Amino acid sequence: MLSNANKEQLTEISEYIDSEFGITDDAGRILFYSGAGNQDAAEVELAAIFAELQNEESLNLFDLPRFTRGGYLFENVTADSDEMLFMFLKLNPSDETERAHQKSLLALAAHGFRYRESQSSKDLINIFKKLLIEGRRSVTEEQLEAVYGEFLLDSDGFAVVLVTLNKTSGGAPADSDMICRVLQELFSADRGFLIIPLDYARTAIVCPIREENTYEFVLEYANMIKDTLLSETMVDVYVSVSSQISGIMNLNDAYLEADKAKNIGAIFEMQEKCFEYKKLGLEKMIYSIPMDACLGYINEVFGEGFLRDKSSPELLNTVKAYLDNNLNVSEASRVLYIHRNTLMYRLDKFNKMTGLDCSKFEIGMRVGIALLILQFIENKEPALLNKV
Repeated sequence: MLSNANKEQLTEISEYIDSEFGITDDAGRILFYSGAGNQDAAEVELAAIFAELQNEESLNLFDLPRFTRGGYLFENVTADSDEMLFMFLKLNPSDETERAHQKSLLALAAHGFRYRESQSSKDLINIFKKLLIEGRRSVTEEQLEAVYGEFLLDSDGFAVVLVTLNKTSGGAPADSDMICRVLQELFSADRGFLIIPLDYARTAIVCPIREENTYEFVLEYANMIKDTLLSETMVDVYVSVSSQISGIMNLNDAYLEADKAKNIGAIFEMQEKCFEYKKLGLEKMIYSIPMDACLGYINEVFGEGFLRDKSSPELLNTVKAYLDNNLNVSEASRVLYIHRNTLMYRLDKFNKMTGLDCSKFEIGMRVGIALLILQFIENKEPALLNKV
């Protein structure tokens, strides 16, 4: 797909070319055309040429920098793997000198196009990187319009998917270029998705919400990222998604939501393949509580000194399994690989030490919240537990 900036550049180039000239994809569909000939007739000829090329098993179009077929000269100007693009020019069949001039002219035009495309891509990434991290004061609406205008008009909103390297997983070393290539296969630039590398560990995907890119569509594909990257690159990542925001200038808000969702999912060791900000519930609430209040709640529920007892980790692990399995003793003991009598003994010991009977709903709920808060402190500021 050609941007408006691409078309403006090609129009400028065409003023210096007398022959039929333009851009086609690898199926022969003309995306830009200039010249005195017939565009429909040219498209039929180009489609036949590319069909013939596609049938040559030993030929890889992607690796062809330039070639001549059917009276046309082609220069490969493909910028990414989403869509192959070729600049073409109809050669003069009778004048050898003119053909040599045409070849030089097309090579120069292709070089200019590739350079401009490379610069445009860098500009786009830099502008959106600033908008995501620094916010609306760092860029202007005019800058966004220049690099992303065609996707602004018919978008209902935007969301941000954040892909963050899991540094504790022990997977393969991260290759940000490889990660971006995999993400581009899932989130096509033709549909307005932008892959923005933020640093070696984080990549953001800007997602325009439109008729063909619903928020549910974004979630569906976001849930595929973790497994796809694991299978294709052996890199383990956290994937988080913001809620839908109303305007492109609010993209920093969406980025902060996605980043917060990643932090919450990692701290609470949540098992979801994708952390959706608006569905984090209790964990999101606990994450916003000041540490002093968290420590106070731990002391209030378990009593001062409980965590200093050497048996407390084993007892809390048992209580967590009991609550996670809906107070089912048999299931909890199976998960812990212990006899049900051992589990009952530990629950009874916990009851005697804290005065808490987890089989009662309200008490079980209080203990469950306390366990989440304890996990939050252990993973965020473990040194504070020395005060409990």
